[in-house]
Amino acid sequence: MLRVTLDIVPFGDEDQKRPIGTVVIGRRAPGRINPCDYDVRLATDGKDVKQVIVRDHYYEDGAWQLVRRALEVLQEVG
Repeated sequence: MLRVTLDIVPFGDEDQKRPIGTVVIGRRAPGRINPCDYDVRLATDGKDVKQVIVRDHYYEDGAWQLVRRALEVLQEVG
Protein backbone atom coordinates (compact mmCIF):
# COMPACT_ATOMS: atom_id res chain seq x y z
CA MET A 1 0.00 0.00 0.00
CA LEU A 2 1.09 3.54 -0.72
CA ARG A 3 -0.22 6.61 1.08
CA VAL A 4 0.41 10.15 -0.12
CA THR A 5 -0.72 13.00 2.12
CA LEU A 6 -1.04 16.60 0.94
CA ASP A 7 -0.46 19.14 3.70
CA ILE A 8 -1.00 22.86 3.64
CA VAL A 9 1.67 24.83 5.50
CA PRO A 10 0.50 28.45 5.82
CA PHE A 11 3.39 30.85 5.24
CA GLY A 12 5.82 27.95 5.67
CA ASP A 13 5.01 27.74 9.38
CA GLU A 14 5.22 24.03 10.27
CA ASP A 15 3.28 24.65 13.51
CA GLN A 16 0.23 25.53 11.38
CA LYS A 17 0.57 22.52 9.06
CA ARG A 18 -2.59 20.52 8.45
CA PRO A 19 -3.51 17.72 6.04
CA ILE A 20 -5.98 18.58 3.29
CA GLY A 21 -6.14 15.24 1.52
CA THR A 22 -4.79 11.72 1.32
CA VAL A 23 -4.49 9.31 -1.59
CA VAL A 24 -4.27 5.62 -0.65
CA ILE A 25 -3.19 3.11 -3.31
CA GLY A 26 -3.34 -0.65 -2.88
CA ARG A 27 -2.95 -3.70 -5.09
CA ARG A 28 -6.13 -5.43 -6.14
CA ALA A 29 -4.47 -8.87 -6.20
CA PRO A 30 -2.09 -10.56 -3.76
CA GLY A 31 1.49 -11.29 -4.68
CA ARG A 32 3.48 -9.86 -7.54
CA ILE A 33 1.19 -10.12 -10.55
CA ASN A 34 2.72 -7.89 -13.19
CA PRO A 35 1.10 -5.75 -14.47
CA CYS A 36 -1.40 -5.27 -11.68
CA ASP A 37 -4.51 -3.17 -11.10
CA TYR A 38 -4.60 -0.84 -8.10
CA ASP A 39 -7.47 0.54 -6.03
CA VAL A 40 -7.13 4.27 -5.38
CA ARG A 41 -9.00 6.19 -2.68
CA LEU A 42 -8.98 9.94 -2.23
CA ALA A 43 -9.96 11.11 1.25
CA THR A 44 -10.47 14.57 2.68
CA ASP A 45 -11.27 15.20 6.32
CA GLY A 46 -10.94 11.46 6.90
CA LYS A 47 -13.82 10.62 4.55
CA ASP A 48 -13.50 8.85 1.20
CA VAL A 49 -14.41 11.26 -1.58
CA LYS A 50 -13.50 9.27 -4.68
CA GLN A 51 -12.55 5.70 -5.52
CA VAL A 52 -11.01 4.71 -8.85
CA ILE A 53 -8.84 1.98 -10.36
CA VAL A 54 -5.45 2.29 -12.05
CA ARG A 55 -5.21 -0.56 -14.52
CA ASP A 56 -2.12 -2.46 -15.70
CA HIS A 57 0.65 -0.74 -13.75
CA TYR A 58 4.02 -2.45 -14.13
CA TYR A 59 5.86 -2.86 -10.82
CA GLU A 60 9.20 -1.85 -12.37
CA ASP A 61 7.72 1.52 -13.42
CA GLY A 62 7.92 2.50 -9.77
CA ALA A 63 5.86 4.12 -7.07
CA TRP A 64 6.02 7.69 -8.37
CA GLN A 65 4.72 6.62 -11.77
CA LEU A 66 1.85 4.84 -10.01
CA VAL A 67 1.07 7.96 -7.96
CA ARG A 68 1.12 10.07 -11.14
CA ARG A 69 -1.27 7.69 -12.88
CA ALA A 70 -3.56 7.60 -9.83
CA LEU A 71 -3.77 11.40 -9.79
CA GLU A 72 -4.53 11.45 -13.51
CA VAL A 73 -7.38 8.94 -13.12
CA LEU A 74 -8.77 10.87 -10.14
CA GLN A 75 -8.71 14.06 -12.22
CA GLU A 76 -10.50 12.37 -15.12
CA VAL A 77 -13.47 11.44 -12.93
CA GLY A 78 -13.80 15.02 -11.75
